[in-house]
Amino acid sequence: MSESGVRVLKILGIGYPVRAPAGEEAILEQAAARLQEQLDQNQQRFPRAGSHELLVLTALNLCVPLLRQEAEQREAEERLAVLAQRIARQLQGDGTA
Repeated sequence: MSESGVRVLKILGIGYPVRAPAGEEAILEQAAARLQEQLDQNQQRFPRAGSHELLVLTALNLCVPLLRQEAEQREAEERLAVLAQRIARQLQGDGTA
């Protein structure tokens, strides 16, 4: 399946040659498998949709949870930064926590 770092990923029955960075071949194949899995699910939900529509719907379905996760991560980082400032003030003897 690979020749000098190139993987052929099959999505919607079409093979796409993709050059994978060294050490990231497995994650690329997992991403393609997840994409195909989601495409299959959407194809069952929207049997009249064409390939283009399926790809758009699937991309949106995959992006929404990612955006939520990114927002949660930003919020957690902000809370950690506030806590780190409190701890630093306490250690400096400020006492206004």
